[in-house]
Amino acid sequence: MRRLAAGIVGVGLVAAAAARAVAGFAVPPPRAAVQAQAAAPPRPAGLPPPVALPGGPVGCTLRATKPRDVITLEMAPGVPYARAAEIESLEATLAVGRDTPAGVQVVVGNVKLRGLAAPPGLALYPARPFVIGEVLVPGPQSRLRWGDVAANRVTVELPLVKENRTEVRDVKAPLRAARPCADLRLTGRASFDSYDAVGGRGYDQVAGLRSSAPVPISAQPNGPTLAKLVVSRKAALNEVTVIDEDEAGWSRIARPAAGDLLVVGWVKQAKLGKPPARETTFAVFNAGGLKPAGAAGAAAAPSPPFACAKELPLVAEVGSQRRTVGSIGSGVRMRTTPADADHVTVVFADGAAMNVRPVDGARLLVRRSDFDGCPGFPRR
Repeated sequence: MRRLAAGIVGVGLVAAAAARAVAGFAVPPPRAAVQAQAAAPPRPAGLPPPVALPGGPVGCTLRATKPRDVITLEMAPGVPYARAAEIESLEATLAVGRDTPAGVQVVVGNVKLRGLAAPPGLALYPARPFVIGEVLVPGPQSRLRWGDVAANRVTVELPLVKENRTEVRDVKAPLRAARPCADLRLTGRASFDSYDAVGGRGYDQVAGLRSSAPVPISAQPNGPTLAKLVVSRKAALNEVTVIDEDEAGWSRIARPAAGDLLVVGWVKQAKLGKPPARETTFAVFNAGGLKPAGAAGAAAAPSPPFACAKELPLVAEVGSQRRTVGSIGSGVRMRTTPADADHVTVVFADGAAMNVRPVDGARLLVRRSDFDGCPGFPRR
């Protein structure tokens, strides 16, 4: 009977507690749970999603070690966040499609970045000689703009530099061609023989343009004019190489041009004469290096340089958009300024990492919580 009475009393107490809860009375949690909640640190701000690289079928994957060009990286199509120079390794994946940005991954010093790259921010170069527009052969340092991508094939376009207007004008044919992936590179080659694109140097005879007017050039004898060679006031710039001749009075010639180009086609033999004096010089188109730039949005004085002995996730911010874009490796020296309650803006202080710079209007961020255990990080 005593055990039964105790059980009835216990059930009654439980029922009373439940009734008070239903009636609106708060039931206090156990003391241990309250202490655990008080001791738990606040959760750090989560990382934003990573940059979404293009999906779907891959047309080409190209890789380069120490490419010379500056690469512009985007966090989303049309949203650039940084430029990188003096790159140690570069991988670009060109997805099948039209107007699809490339997915790129770069390593600069001990900083790793990933992002998207549009054709203006990622040049391609010939890996071997080929003809574009029927009369132009891009050289090993000629920059090509890429467009449509198919399986193992990329359509490339040859943009003419300003200096070309004083050498070649009235170019008629579209300066584009679809080339296999093996014909393209992410950086210029030291050299190759551009004459290989047209079967070699043939006669390899030197002649000069003796006409006072621009000389029409065609892809075949007596064919439609595809461009005109401008005759220079400097005789040395009028030198051409005769590759072949026919019995109808036409000569196939080649003439170097700015932008590391070779102009190849047929002209009337009457337009040629004795070779001019040598000492010919030709311009070569090269991409410039990364210009120094200040940190975006750094109103406060930056911290003294410091480094961490661990890898830090790197976030890019453009306007209201944020994406996780890579990582800062161990030992990279940096300066920071406050960005918000959870993040600081990062600027690389020295070494190879200084070749990574945000574009105007962008910031590179690291969460404050990720600096835990990093000596020198200013807690402010």
